[in-house]
Amino acid sequence: VSSGHGIGKSAFMGMVCNWAMSVCEDCKGVVTAGTGTQLSTKTVPEISKWFKLSYNGDWFDVRATSIRSLDKQHELSWRIDFVTWSAHNTDAFAGLHNKLKLILLIYDEASAIEDPVWDVSEGALTDEETIIIWLAFGNPTKNTGRFRECFGNLKNSWKTYQIDSRNVEGTNKEQIATWIQDYGEDSDFVRVR
Repeated sequence: VSSGHGIGKSAFMGMVCNWAMSVCEDCKGVVTAGTGTQLSTKTVPEISKWFKLSYNGDWFDVRATSIRSLDKQHELSWRIDFVTWSAHNTDAFAGLHNKLKLILLIYDEASAIEDPVWDVSEGALTDEETIIIWLAFGNPTKNTGRFRECFGNLKNSWKTYQIDSRNVEGTNKEQIATWIQDYGEDSDFVRVR
């Protein structure tokens, strides 16, 4: 999903994480974001909020670095981990396998995630008979890289959505109109934001 600001990407991530953990015993997931600060101060709190608001919130232990099942027999195998990426240490994304179960991989602010991380993440796609959901969200801030290619050369491998903030309920239309007036509708600033 490529979009402007305020369309509900983070809320959707929280809902998807809660859904996956709620419907699939031993679901495994990894969530990352463009920067460690984005992950810890924006993405994790929003995802955590949706677990705390859910009817079955008491099934899970919501932490700063993971969400785990409270079932002692499954606490290590039924989890979503929040992982900061590094192009110099892509091993953090290696080994995400969960044969016959569900794998959830979410990229927030995906434009900022470097290509080597995407490459290693593709290794999770090799488990047969496994539900694999890989979601990437962000503002289209770069005209190169894997997130951009999801809408270009790799479009056949992805189901893509481009969402204009002007057409979504809940966005500040007055602010968007001010940006258009200040920068021009065809400016890179307005196209990205």
